[in-house]
Amino acid sequence: MVNIKFKTVKKNNTILNTKEFTEFINIFSCPLISYANYALSKKDKESILNTHFLGKSHSVASRLEEVLDHYNSINNMKWKSFRENVAALKLFTNATYITLHIKSTSPQYQLLSGIEKFLEDTKNVLDIFYSALQSSFNELVKNGERNALENCAEFEGNFSFSVNFPVGILETDINKRHIDAPEKVIVNLATSYLNLASESLLLKKIEKRDNAEYEKLIPDVISENIIRTLESKYHNLQSLYDTYIANTDIEDMDNDLKLIRGHVSIVYHLLEASTDLIHYFERHIMDPAGLNNSYYQSPLSKEEVLGILSDYFLNYASQFLTAGVTLCREVIKNYAVQGSISVNVPAYRGFHVRPSTLISKIVQHYGSEVYLVIDNERYNAAHPMELFCVNEKINAEKRRNLSRVICELNSIKIPESIRDFKKGMKNIFLELLEGNKIINYYSEFSLPDFDPVEEETLGEFANRVIAFLLAQGKIDLKTNLTVSFEGDRRVLADLEILANCGYGEDNYGNNIVLPNELSYIRR
Repeated sequence: MVNIKFKTVKKNNTILNTKEFTEFINIFSCPLISYANYALSKKDKESILNTHFLGKSHSVASRLEEVLDHYNSINNMKWKSFRENVAALKLFTNATYITLHIKSTSPQYQLLSGIEKFLEDTKNVLDIFYSALQSSFNELVKNGERNALENCAEFEGNFSFSVNFPVGILETDINKRHIDAPEKVIVNLATSYLNLASESLLLKKIEKRDNAEYEKLIPDVISENIIRTLESKYHNLQSLYDTYIANTDIEDMDNDLKLIRGHVSIVYHLLEASTDLIHYFERHIMDPAGLNNSYYQSPLSKEEVLGILSDYFLNYASQFLTAGVTLCREVIKNYAVQGSISVNVPAYRGFHVRPSTLISKIVQHYGSEVYLVIDNERYNAAHPMELFCVNEKINAEKRRNLSRVICELNSIKIPESIRDFKKGMKNIFLELLEGNKIINYYSEFSLPDFDPVEEETLGEFANRVIAFLLAQGKIDLKTNLTVSFEGDRRVLADLEILANCGYGEDNYGNNIVLPNELSYIRR
């Protein structure tokens, strides 16, 4: 094949001679047209559905598309249809290649209990891709004839893409690398998987929808940009494993490591093919303005493309991802070092929305089980709603402390206060403020107009008034109450940092900038 190099030059508006361009483009179209003729001459699917044929076809289609784009074919009525045809072959050869790879590698991993159903669905998708490829190859030959391109049936002679693969694998005879702190590496891998799973919300959004609803999700929920970004993150996680764990001695310690890698890999490849399909839908189906439909028609309808994308690729990516989450949580549970810390409760209204949410984000970031413990009762720190419940115990303890504090005040013993409970209440409240025992949240504050009840002491009256103000959220009682957190020491270290900076707020509930160590929970 002639090696053509494009030079970077200023835009040239010279109109090409059609015959000259046709002779030139033959150099790049002949290989693909010859592969098309080969595919159309074969009656068995295996001649087409093999990585050798698909890889070479994808390569020459990609190169041909690049050259056609260089010469503005997308805006030329004579060549636009041919270019669309080449783009379809580029996409479907690659998507089929990826699906074949998934089919051949997935059985070696214990990925899903329903792996047989997955393999059956994979076969069905390959059948659809086979039909799309044959239709596209047939259309390519016709398009080539319309544009006076060479048929190129004998371009590579009597070639064959059938390859008999030997059975087995090469002997492992290379010494594996040693990892000094395997538990840390393993837990960090599982944590990275769980963090990425929490970013993959779009996979949940497409579950259990009718095919007619899928198009409504584009482009706000599903788009090439969104899926490609997610795909790259799973590719990076796979690379993380291959760089720091693959071919090390810790792989032999726990078979779960390879299973995690398997889940990462299959989700990555499912998203990889999804990127191709959503690109094809957005670029070539969703808005085909200017397309010469009399010459070119997509080999699959938009309903078929969206159905395969959502029902197979994205749906199974979600299922494999969920199965991997369960696995990673077990791994962390087995390897994370356990510990406990004691910290003060949040100064502003205890475990209300902000501190509880920040705590749960830290716990969810690591994926470990961490519990808040108070009075021998345990609350799951990953769930803000459970942490809200802790306030009941905290407020009960505050009220008990309040009774003791009021009894120790000087103002409660003044005869004037005892004779006039309302005046005595003002004296008690002022002494509490001056003694820094309570926090007043309102600049314009007034005591409630309560009347004492029969046989009520001043202390009981003061307790009732302040308990009311506390319940109304107008004041709070300062306390040195502490709670414990138990679980993964990595999580506890960050929770201690959070507690030391007021759980992200000051005594009056104003936001405080978190330290850099906790920047991940603001993302």
